[in-house]
Amino acid sequence: MERPSHAMPSPVESAPLPEVVNHTPWPSQYFQHVDPHGEIFHVMVSRISYTLRAVQKNGDLIEPTVLPPEQQTPLCTADEFYANVNISSVLQESDLAPYKPKCDVILTNAFAYTPDGKPHERWPAGFRFADSIIKTLQVTGPRQFERSLTSLGALRPGAPKPVTQVPLCYELAFGGPNVIRQEQLLQEFLDDRDDVRITKSQREIAQQAHHALPAFYTPNPIGCGRLPEAVHDADKAIAKLETHTQRQPQSAQHYAAPQIEALNQPYDGQQDYPVVGVGAIGRWWSPRVSLAGTHDDAWKQSQWPKSPLDHDYRYWNCAPEDQQIDYPQGGEEVMLLNLIPADKYQGIFRFKLPTQELQLLVRLNVGVVMFAPMNIDTVILDLATGTVTTVRRAIISAKTDVRQLELGTWPKGTGMELDAEMQRAASERAKPQEARRG
Repeated sequence: MERPSHAMPSPVESAPLPEVVNHTPWPSQYFQHVDPHGEIFHVMVSRISYTLRAVQKNGDLIEPTVLPPEQQTPLCTADEFYANVNISSVLQESDLAPYKPKCDVILTNAFAYTPDGKPHERWPAGFRFADSIIKTLQVTGPRQFERSLTSLGALRPGAPKPVTQVPLCYELAFGGPNVIRQEQLLQEFLDDRDDVRITKSQREIAQQAHHALPAFYTPNPIGCGRLPEAVHDADKAIAKLETHTQRQPQSAQHYAAPQIEALNQPYDGQQDYPVVGVGAIGRWWSPRVSLAGTHDDAWKQSQWPKSPLDHDYRYWNCAPEDQQIDYPQGGEEVMLLNLIPADKYQGIFRFKLPTQELQLLVRLNVGVVMFAPMNIDTVILDLATGTVTTVRRAIISAKTDVRQLELGTWPKGTGMELDAEMQRAASERAKPQEARRG
């Protein structure tokens, strides 16, 4: 097949591709990144997964063992969600970030379990990562907003139902209201569809209800607890329209209250309350979205497709701020409180983050050999599978004129030996040339 005659040129330059060699059994990927100023970087990312279901002793603590190659979790190449994209909690983000200034420590598939396995209305849970993270939260059983004489008819959170576990997802944290369902239903009434014909007065009801829908809460748009009266009013209008059109009712009449609370700060209907979670936060949530930079007309005309000049690389860190730490080295102690079912383990579960030598050998065209650190910039604790995953990354400027990148498990101090080896090889290659000149 002939090449197309009007191939679109790349809007940004790229660097010459180096030879890339992976001497490890772990999923790894090389790619290039162009920063806001047009400088090109080589990026190498690798993911190593360990299991807590087979452990080894490391001093006073246990340490998860590395999974065999066929059981390694693959690199995540696109953001994954627990349910619908962007309107449910993030399961994990793409590993193809160009650079993370800090290390994200993320808990996925996390549940808070009662300490004795019996139903409770409220109890604490949390985790510790060395001295960098000490996080304890409070969870409650399911509860609804209710009207009562003591609340003078206002919607207030009722008593929690005793349960043995609570999922630690942002849908159960303070935020919202998530009115996507109400917005879609009201829009159907306003779209003049054949199956939802309405009168002029009914259209006014739909328009007023649609206009009154609250804007999403940027710190946690998928949460609950915020503006319950507004959600109630929207559902009331929808119910009236459904009755007039003899349509099958789809509106809900129960409004969930947050089940994930800040420690020693019970939620009692406050409208200024912290968002508490242990998983990744959405790219379009605040304050994270502001770090992406200014995407305006000036950016489109003079900067696209590069990131805005005010882009902050902290945008690529997806953990809550109190779960972003300096790059760990391995060997850090991790402690889990009430994050494992009581029938499997009671008390504080402790283990060490595994230590694994991993370096990126960089060979330059000028003959120099050096190592780039493969920093641990993401730690994922999957509490459903007992998997501990570390994502490691190296970034090298293309200005160094890289010839080859080799990922391997060389111990520290190998650089001097390799440099001497390269010098000997260069000397051997030079001998025939000198002989010919002589």
